Amino acid sequence: MSCALYIFPTKALAQDQLRTIVEMKKAFHTDINVSIYDGDTPREDRLWIRDNARLLITNPDMLHVSVLPCHSQFQRILSNLRYIVIDEAHSYKGVFGCHTALILRRLKRICSNIYGCHPTFTFCTATSANPREHVMELAKLDNVGLIQNDGSPCGSKYFLLWNPPLHMKKEGGSQGSSVTRRSSPIVEVSYLFSEMVQHGLRCIAFCKTRKLCELVLSYTREILEVTGKELVDSICVYRAGYIAEDRRKIEADLFEGKLCGVAATNALELGIDVGHIDATLHLGFPGSVASLWQQAGRSGRRAKQSLAIYVAFEGPLDQYFMKSPDKLFGKPIEHCQVDSHNPKVLGQHIACAAYEHPICLQYDENHFGSTLDSIVTTLKDKGFLVNNPSGPFSSTMWNYIGPEKNPSQTVSIRAIEHDKYKVIDKLNNRLLEEIEESKAFFQVYEGAIYMHQGVNYLVEEFDLSSRTAFCRKVDVKYYTKTRDYTDINVLGGDFAYLPACKTNHLKTTAQANSCKVSTKWFGFHRICKSSSKILDTVELRLPPYSYDSEAVWIRIPRSAKLAVEERKLEFRGGSHAASHTLLNILPLHMMCGASDLGTECVNPHETRGMPERILLYDKHPGGIGLATQVKKLFGELLLAALELVSACSCASASGCPNCIQSLTCSEYNEVLDKEAAILILKGVIEHDRSYFEVKEASDRS
Repeated sequence: MSCALYIFPTKALAQDQLRTIVEMKKAFHTDINVSIYDGDTPREDRLWIRDNARLLITNPDMLHVSVLPCHSQFQRILSNLRYIVIDEAHSYKGVFGCHTALILRRLKRICSNIYGCHPTFTFCTATSANPREHVMELAKLDNVGLIQNDGSPCGSKYFLLWNPPLHMKKEGGSQGSSVTRRSSPIVEVSYLFSEMVQHGLRCIAFCKTRKLCELVLSYTREILEVTGKELVDSICVYRAGYIAEDRRKIEADLFEGKLCGVAATNALELGIDVGHIDATLHLGFPGSVASLWQQAGRSGRRAKQSLAIYVAFEGPLDQYFMKSPDKLFGKPIEHCQVDSHNPKVLGQHIACAAYEHPICLQYDENHFGSTLDSIVTTLKDKGFLVNNPSGPFSSTMWNYIGPEKNPSQTVSIRAIEHDKYKVIDKLNNRLLEEIEESKAFFQVYEGAIYMHQGVNYLVEEFDLSSRTAFCRKVDVKYYTKTRDYTDINVLGGDFAYLPACKTNHLKTTAQANSCKVSTKWFGFHRICKSSSKILDTVELRLPPYSYDSEAVWIRIPRSAKLAVEERKLEFRGGSHAASHTLLNILPLHMMCGASDLGTECVNPHETRGMPERILLYDKHPGGIGLATQVKKLFGELLLAALELVSACSCASASGCPNCIQSLTCSEYNEVLDKEAAILILKGVIEHDRSYFEVKEASDRS
């Protein structure tokens, strides 16, 4: 009767593992019922699965919205639950990790309090500096045994750093001056991709964006048209956005060896077994050392030799690693961090837990921590919980009475957008793709060249009311790129200085306010594929995409700006660099991931005035309380940032990833000034110090 849960972060991984388990069942001559239970499971199959499955393959999302709120329907499984296996544990970090940690606490609570079972946890992870500590916090476990002897078959791997060659380029027409530029890394990757395929090497070309995937496929097919026409259809793109049917077909073709290669986003970074891959290409640094090794680990999985080639962009970060490869290969894998004590997220999950089974302060503190009492009081005041008037422990029992029928339906554990734009091929009325609202205007608008599996489509009609783009196939020698900017509008932050933040930390004039994050699109370029030259520029009128969040910020005093300008340094580059430095040191002071907070990144072509401030904002719509946490630490963060950037021995004005470069900069670290950042940080710290000295003297008098 014993049962097990097998938990994956993605549906694609679940499908992949089901195939393997079915093969294993045949080999073991066993008849255990194994079923996937996720959002794609047909409604008519769910009752049978609940009644018969012994090994249930699912994901955190399904535990959150289906299994836990309706746990009585899973009574047979939960009463006999012996094992919980969590694969790709390193993917549970940042805010997604925080939500998953609290879902696992809810699961353990239901298992022990209602069904009397205490399952054993098994975690599988890769590329993590702290696997044991991470999973102990993830599932609130007192002890975990670590097995780290890698017994998987693994051949030698050649790792190449490929810097596109330099060449002379005229700027400003035939009379313009000659400058030395590197050739396009997109073209370089495409030539390498075509070489791999022609030599019979199965290859994945990893690209950071969907658009780059499509461009690499398009260029590679153009090369193969000349050098190996029979291979043109043996490569394709694998990325998010494609309809499920198309993705499943690509996965099957790749697994069965029908495809020689794919251009992919990080959708193929996790452990999907795509059969034997000989080589990986990496267009630009993927954002973390862990991701780079995860991607490179896709090749050479069966004791054969393999190859990984990292092709650099011209930006400072990639060039830093090209000049100092030891900094890349010697750089430690990042730690996985989970903050299961975030008050805002904890409150959401305690409301969900109370809906599943009344909260008992006496026992449930073991699951949710010492702040349970205060969070329950807050939820009571908001009308979500009520004290249970009867029964044992009545004074400490709390029932859910909130406005939502099922509170878990309103708590999004990932940044999943429900509003999407459809892309329709006018010729046959076929749905090509559904694009999330926040990404749609980067890809589709009237006049846009939309790319799907390397094929160019011209968007001829764009209906905003129905969220539909109608396009037709075209043969053009250019692609389009939007002109856009993102503003952070701090609400209620237009004052000089507010009262100091009263905490046990350094006093600071930094403020945490609500903010609106808005992206505006005002035009697009048509860019020649062969030369990368801008052919023309077209105006756009599209509605902005906005969401409410929270920001923490501090003004840069006038004296600091004057000090920067007197040295003839770049003020915008300095404030940008100072903000990056705060982002870089933040994980040393509080639990957050690289994708949780952002800053105002400077575009080299920006002509508008920029606010004179250092600002960090919560990248999660609605905010999850990170800005308030950062505000309490802001004084210490400024000192730590100054110490970090002053002590860094790099000689470049644009710094390095150890000081002012950010691995997640949306403008590729193009406008940075290390010396200006030091002056700005010193100026802000000194201004805060003198401000409070004057204020305290005034208070005494």
